[in-house]
Amino acid sequence: MDLIRERRLPTATYPIRGFFHFLHHPGRHAGPIGLSILKVVAASAVAIVPLYKFTYDFQRGMIGAIYKHIMTDSPFLSSALTSLTSSIVFFLETSAITLVLGGHFVGSIEDRLFDSVMEERNGLPVKKEEIPVIAEKVGGPASSLRLEHPFFSPMNLMIMSAQQEESLAMTLLQPAIFVMTLPLNLVPFVGPICFISIQAFFVGGKAHRRYFKLYNWSLAQRQRRIEYHFWQYQRFGMVASALEMIPFLGYLFMYTNYIGAALWAMDLHDAKLLIPLSSKKSS
Repeated sequence: MDLIRERRLPTATYPIRGFFHFLHHPGRHAGPIGLSILKVVAASAVAIVPLYKFTYDFQRGMIGAIYKHIMTDSPFLSSALTSLTSSIVFFLETSAITLVLGGHFVGSIEDRLFDSVMEERNGLPVKKEEIPVIAEKVGGPASSLRLEHPFFSPMNLMIMSAQQEESLAMTLLQPAIFVMTLPLNLVPFVGPICFISIQAFFVGGKAHRRYFKLYNWSLAQRQRRIEYHFWQYQRFGMVASALEMIPFLGYLFMYTNYIGAALWAMDLHDAKLLIPLSSKKSS
């Protein structure tokens, strides 16, 4: 019954709720977010200006040659598609750079944003000695048999993103997959949806990583949580990823998405909906 109740939560709305929470409490978060955004903008400019100067014309020439070869009878359409495709590819490349750099700078304050919401909702652990007991209660057994998933499967990518600390492999994996899947955006309608869905594996998996860390959830507990509620995290990740792709405003959404994730965690925490099925059956 609790599983059904949790699945009815509008998880896709939490990134937007995080944005409005920020607007209602600007004094609490504006300072650190504003300073961090300036760092992202400055770092992105340093990287994007040379990218435009040295690669845009080259890419445009290659794309134009392809369209001319395909559309020999339509030079006007070929020229228009060349301009459009070149602009889209360059925009996606700059988005990739921005998201990678943003992830570095956001990482320095994401815990502060998450903790601020938890403190506001009285959700921070009070006694450290009680944390393992709480983790066992809400997350199920700390050590249990963990199912093995194929490395590049959506489930495994999300589970890896939910781990306590990112490994070197994960630090390199997400940007690599981002770059490799960029061409999907050239496919009308379906391509961008597929691209955002893939990014959502990582963004959704990270949503409650701070909560898991504060309450000392083991790897098995985190994996169990993702396995039971994969689609809730996927919906959150898709909306959050789409918002981060919006020009200029995306800088802000990189931060407010963490606020939204904290609001979601606290709604689950307050409603006692974090207990997975295996724990309930054994109790």
